[in-house]
Amino acid sequence: MPEASLKELGTDSLTIVEVGEELGRRFDVYLSDDTIDALVTVEDAIDAVVRHDGSQPPADATRVATALEMPAPPIRTAQEERDRERRSLAGRMAFWFIVLGAVVGASLGFGGSALVNATGISSVDLPPISSPTTAPTTATPTTPSPEPTETATSDPDEPEPTLEASEDQVAPGQRFGLSGILPSADEGADLQVQVKDEGGPWDDFPISTTTTNGGRFETQIYTSRTGERQFRLLNKQTDKSTPSVTVQIG
Repeated sequence: MPEASLKELGTDSLTIVEVGEELGRRFDVYLSDDTIDALVTVEDAIDAVVRHDGSQPPADATRVATALEMPAPPIRTAQEERDRERRSLAGRMAFWFIVLGAVVGASLGFGGSALVNATGISSVDLPPISSPTTAPTTATPTTPSPEPTETATSDPDEPEPTLEASEDQVAPGQRFGLSGILPSADEGADLQVQVKDEGGPWDDFPISTTTTNGGRFETQIYTSRTGERQFRLLNKQTDKSTPSVTVQIG
């Protein structure tokens, strides 16, 4: 369609310049830089040639002086103007297909000469499309890697952690002791007392203690919440914990 945008047909600013130059060569007119810059639609390209504004290519001083001395073109009569418009209309219809073909040819990257050749004005020889010569390769099945084997991170000679409560059952608010060994903890490591009620998660109890030589520890705690409660001590730096003990409160 004449109102189609040149850029929507696949051209860029450089290709539009090539379109303008090729149209000028084919139709023996000179399209100035300003005229080419103003080409936005196919209609603009048609008007640039059919209604050429008389622009001339740059020339030396002698040619400019000669051009200035040329007599002005005769004034057309109304009938001549109507005849010219009818010829222009017929030419515009054919020219639209030429311009459209030029734009499509330019967007395909055939260069300035192929812009109009794509419309059928002349022929252009394109190299044949060769088929790939590389033989297809057959995928070689790969052997699955063996699953990594878990290795023990603890020293087999290291003693197991222990935890003991001084009482199995105490009254609410009565103190009782927790003691044991966490061999993986260095001397002076902070151990957090944790408590767990039936069906619940482990929570930090507001008591902590530090280890002595060999990861030994001992602390006193009390709680007023009744029921069967589990206790343990956790080294948060290594995420290692003691076994749990159960104490009946109340």
